[in-house]
Amino acid sequence: MEDLAERLRELGGELGIPGLEQLAGHAELCTATADSPLQPGECVVVLAGHLELVRADDGRCIAAFGRGAMLGGSGAADREVTLRSAGAEVARIAAAGFDHLLAVDPVCLAKLTEWIAGGERSLQVAIHLSHLFPRLDRAGLEEFAASVEWVPLRGGDLLFSEGDRADAAYLVISGRLHAVAGRGGAERVLNEVVAGETVGEMALLDEAPRSASVYAVRDSQLVRIPRAVFDALTERHPDALRRIAGFVVERLRRGSASAPHRAPTLSMAVVPARPDADLEWFMERLQAELGHFGAVARIDRSAVDRALGRPGIADARDDESAGMRLVRWLGNQDAASRYAIFQAEAELTPWTERALRQADHVLVVTRAASGPSLGPIEARLAEIWRKTRPPRRSLVLIHAAGSTPARTADWLIQRDVEQHFHVRDGNGEDVARLARLLTGRGVGLVLGGGGARGFAHLGVLRALEEIGAPVDAIGGTSIGSIIAALPAMGLDAAATEAICRQSFSALFDPTFPVVALLTGRRIGKRLAAAYADIDIEDLILPFFCVSTNLTQAQAMVHRRGSLFRAVRSSIALPGVLPPVALGGDLHVDGGLVDNLPIEPMAELWGGSVVAIDVSPEEDLRAELDLAPGFSGWSFLWKRLNPFAEAPAVPRISSVLMRSVVVSSLAKARESRARETASLYLKLPVDDWDLLQFDELEAIAARGYEASAGPLRDWWKRRADG
Repeated sequence: MEDLAERLRELGGELGIPGLEQLAGHAELCTATADSPLQPGECVVVLAGHLELVRADDGRCIAAFGRGAMLGGSGAADREVTLRSAGAEVARIAAAGFDHLLAVDPVCLAKLTEWIAGGERSLQVAIHLSHLFPRLDRAGLEEFAASVEWVPLRGGDLLFSEGDRADAAYLVISGRLHAVAGRGGAERVLNEVVAGETVGEMALLDEAPRSASVYAVRDSQLVRIPRAVFDALTERHPDALRRIAGFVVERLRRGSASAPHRAPTLSMAVVPARPDADLEWFMERLQAELGHFGAVARIDRSAVDRALGRPGIADARDDESAGMRLVRWLGNQDAASRYAIFQAEAELTPWTERALRQADHVLVVTRAASGPSLGPIEARLAEIWRKTRPPRRSLVLIHAAGSTPARTADWLIQRDVEQHFHVRDGNGEDVARLARLLTGRGVGLVLGGGGARGFAHLGVLRALEEIGAPVDAIGGTSIGSIIAALPAMGLDAAATEAICRQSFSALFDPTFPVVALLTGRRIGKRLAAAYADIDIEDLILPFFCVSTNLTQAQAMVHRRGSLFRAVRSSIALPGVLPPVALGGDLHVDGGLVDNLPIEPMAELWGGSVVAIDVSPEEDLRAELDLAPGFSGWSFLWKRLNPFAEAPAVPRISSVLMRSVVVSSLAKARESRARETASLYLKLPVDDWDLLQFDELEAIAARGYEASAGPLRDWWKRRADG
């Protein structure tokens, strides 16, 4: 050991790390490492000779590390490469050595960790460059590596902005980035960029300003390739240019898709809003449900410390060697698992901050019984996120078993979250739905408008229930919104049909036609009775409905506020029912602008969208030429006279209703052409008039008969795929 201590002292003098010999008691002199891979927390120091970094797939040497090189266990254990001895003599330093050095000589430890971090960076750059440019030999890779710059980004950090002058391309070593277009509220995610991919190269190829802004979704590590280096590399190695062009083509292909590209992996951080929140059942169930779709890594402080063999390493800083190892290890978990759940703490510890920066989606979880006020950590996070680009954020409210969510708006008004979810204690289906929606595997059901023909939706609900297909989110327009609201309340297909039969089969209450043909009182009372005082935020299923804002001449997607007023707005057929005033604006039937709201469902929840259309392409044919004029008095007399035959003419209410639908048929066709919906069903309900609300049973039966087979086939294909 004395010889090893002396050799470490000499090496420390050469490197400017006095005190290195203090590690001798925790080190072992070796001649090779290939047959004995490094353990978590260990480090290898090259004393003589070289260690060669060799790719496991083709045996190509991509880098060499001589005297003074120090490599940590996380990088050297990469599955794509092995370390091969070329006459090397090394010292293996156990994890306990770093703990000892921390206690006796923290200055030496700081210098040592900085040196190891440099070795780690060199190793990772070599691995990723060799993968990106498989034809470059070791000399070319080392020359290239010497010309690039290491760029660490924290989650939320901006790499460059749309319109910036392009002076470099970047290679992602670990983490994930988003490319976005637009600014502020109009910002749109174009693509995700993950480890092994390049970003920013397009602007170098065409010398145009940056076409998008790019920021880190989670803690990421990149290397910057300056323009001069990029140009020299592509000129001397045309195959490298082809490789980069492949990334550009793939990114353009993904960007042309109807929905933004999402990486096949997802990391989420679960944050308890309060210290007394017991989330063990929720965490176990979420892990189990995600496990149906792929491998899941559940990572908390203790898991990190165990895996890396060093207590407290979960709190390591980024500028420490331990921090480098931690970032690398976390990146490996992402690569090895499809889903990663980072379990944060109710206090803003360094581990909690890192877990949040590592997440694509943050779930703040709290119990409804705790009240709507912000927890201490929520207040701190709100301050932090105001100063940076925050991750996606959702609120998960856990309710007592058997309870009904209420006053959810009180929670949401204090929190800047994109989505919220209700989970009832012990209700596994609530967590299963959450898992499906988080991973883009949910089923979103869209119910179109069409007057009484919309009762066919009841048959669709029964068919979905029979095949075991869940409805994870639901939305609709006009009659579709009336029916969609009931499953969103947690009712099954039978209860939904029973309420519709009781409440919505006789709706007419005529009045003198100043504002509308009907007073709207009867249907208003029926809606109020069915929906009570429920707000949309309180619904078990995510729900929306569409109305037309006449004042602003645009569609309104209702996701907050009174369920009654939202649905009443969605069904306010112009001229038939009075419009609804919301915030000073007049709202009428959503069929004017979007009778089958597929796109809002796809944008809000993704996953599989099932769209049910009950509006025929052709309707309201007339046998009588009405152009010369038409007398309603004459028609009325013929209807009352048993010896006269009244002509077949469209009624005013039917004309008004059909007029509403026509304006959005073109939009529906365009949406279907883009194949936004996973399944589009046009139900054959033309036999019934738009106003035959007394035919509920027959129309619902037709809906079941027409949809059961196609739904069963679709569900089987989805399960097999």
